[in-house]
This record gives sequence, C-alpha cells and structure tokens, in this order.
Amino acid sequence: MTADRPLPSPGYVSVGRVLNAHGRDGAVNVRLYSDVPERFEPGRILLVEARPLCIVSSQERGPGVRTILFREITRRRQAEELMGSWLTISEEDAASAGEGEYFHYQLLGMSVYTEPGEALGKIVEILETGSNDVYVVAGNSREVLVPATSQVVLQVDVPARRMTVRLLEGMV
Repeated sequence: MTADRPLPSPGYVSVGRVLNAHGRDGAVNVRLYSDVPERFEPGRILLVEARPLCIVSSQERGPGVRTILFREITRRRQAEELMGSWLTISEEDAASAGEGEYFHYQLLGMSVYTEPGEALGKIVEILETGSNDVYVVAGNSREVLVPATSQVVLQVDVPARRMTVRLLEGMV
C-alpha cells in the first residue's frame, strides 16, 4: 500500500505514483497514470514535489506498473522515502483530451455527487479494468466504486472539479 500523500499541486499532471522500493540500488515500482509510454524512457525527466528526477532505466513489470531507476535516487532508503509520491509533469507538457474524454490527472481528486446532490467524496484512485475504468471514491465513512460508464457517470465538469453520478442498485 502506498503512503497517503496529497495530490499534486495545480499546474502539474500526475503520470504515476510510487508504490514501493525495488531492490537495493534505489529503483522504485510505479503505478502508471499515463498512456504515453515515451514518458518513461531513459533520459526523460519526471517531477516529485517539483523536484526533477532523470530516468536512468525503466522496465515494464506488469499491466500499468514499471520499475524505474532515477539518477538522483541511488539507495533503497531514498527510494522508500518516495513511497506514495506522485510523479508529475507540467500541464504544458501534457497532451489534450478529445471531446468527452478525460485524463486520469483531471479526475483524481475530483468531487463526486449523486444526481440528487449528495456528496459521495473524492476520486482517490482509478482502477483500469478490461471493459471500463472504475473510480474509487472515498467519502466520510465509506468507499464507493463507480464504474466509468455513461449509464453511471452523468456529467464531468473539469473546471469545477465536479462529477455527477447515478448510483445503481447495489453500488453503495
């Protein structure tokens, strides 16, 4: 499980999150939140809390997970300190989404409300499944899994950071 770290500051786009340390040389396992594979190639720069880190090596570990070694992180202890950290790029370096499409960074941290206006919480994680994404919405005392389908997600207002959903029977 990752450490509980805040979402990146406005102006930055989340492209991954450090899961844990890997080995003794400072490598980290990263959950990817970007479908731009070139972003993780050697020589590329990613930011951790506005600190630039240069990728030395990057290896796919499984669906949506890579092991990355940064030039600036050379020991396991340093890698462990990154657990839960968001890997980011500036918004200017991010591609733009098409009509009705949203990048994960635009949705993470977004407030979610039911059709009648009840606040469910904020999107804290996005699970990628074979058919559609599932938004993990954490509220006051519960967690709700919201499938990213047109039947459930009624409206997404990126500038207002608000999503409106229709809860189907058995979702709560």
